[in-house]
Amino acid sequence: MAMVIDGKGLVSGRLASKVAKAMIKGENVVVVNAEGIVIVGNKESIIAKFKTRTEARVLSNPLYGPKYSRIPSKIFRRSVKGMLPNKSRTAERIFKRLEVFNAVPKEFAAEKLQTFEDIKYNERNKAMTLKEIALLLGGKW
Repeated sequence: MAMVIDGKGLVSGRLASKVAKAMIKGENVVVVNAEGIVIVGNKESIIAKFKTRTEARVLSNPLYGPKYSRIPSKIFRRSVKGMLPNKSRTAERIFKRLEVFNAVPKEFAAEKLQTFEDIKYNERNKAMTLKEIALLLGGKW
């Protein structure tokens, strides 16, 4: 049985570390509502950071270079991947235990969604959701 987490209103980095720890322990993890995951910080600096990532390319051949997704679920997957061990076979095997969805799929609609109260976003800080970031980057999903 998989651990099903509702990502709406949770802070991205803290959620990613909890998910990575659970996956390393051997649990299968499903994160739903990835569009509602929050990145805390100044909006201008968040947008600048993601724009420099997505616009990175090699001048001789723009098809080479790092590929950064503009889809909220894939943005979160990449942040979790960065928190896994670096040994390639181990990381690949662990990373297969993660599923991330932008909304709640039909097969998980009836299940009880787990959330973490200690990493919920409080309204005092400036923040952006992954959906807002993806739309500003030109994401289509």
